Amino acid sequence: MALATVAAAGVAASPSVAQAQQSEAMSVVAGWSVVAGLGHFVYDEPGVEGHRIWFGVQAVTAADGSTRGHFLYRHELPDGTLVGQGRADVTCLKVTGNVAVFTAIVPEGQGNVKNHGYYVKIIDGGSEPDQIVDAQAQNGTERPPTRCLDPETDLPPGSPQRPRYPVLIGGYAVHG
Repeated sequence: MALATVAAAGVAASPSVAQAQQSEAMSVVAGWSVVAGLGHFVYDEPGVEGHRIWFGVQAVTAADGSTRGHFLYRHELPDGTLVGQGRADVTCLKVTGNVAVFTAIVPEGQGNVKNHGYYVKIIDGGSEPDQIVDAQAQNGTERPPTRCLDPETDLPPGSPQRPRYPVLIGGYAVHG
C-alpha cells in the first residue's frame, strides 16, 4: 500500500514530516477510517517501570466495515534488552474524530506467544504529543476477542484503569 511507504519513510525522516506526509496520504482515501504511524512510549506502571515500547500500525476500515492492517510491536527493558517483538493482524478499527481504537491479534505460530491480543487506543494530538493506551490478552487457552475494545472503557469490571502514555518519539495519524 502506498500509505505504508509514505508512513514508513516519513517516520524515518522525523515525526513532524511523518505526520504531514501521512495527512496528505490519507486525504486520498477519504471515506475510509485510517490509522498509521510508529511511536515510542515508556511504561511507568509497577513491575514494568521504564520498559520501552514501540508500536507501529497501518490499518484501514472500508465503508463496508471490513478492516485490514498490520501492527508491529517491540518491548525492551530499561537497559535495552529485548523482551519481545513481532507483528499482529489488525482485526478491527474504529475512528471517532482524532481517536482510533483497534484490535490486533498475533497469528498462530508467530513468535513465542499464543492467543495474544493487543487492544489499543491512539489519540492523535495534532500539534501536541499523541497519547496511547493499551491492554493485552496474553497467552490464553482460547483465542482473544477480535472486536474493537477500548482499553479505557471496555475491560472487564474490576480491571485496573489503563494509563494514557505520551508518545515520546514518532507519532500517529488518525483519519475517519
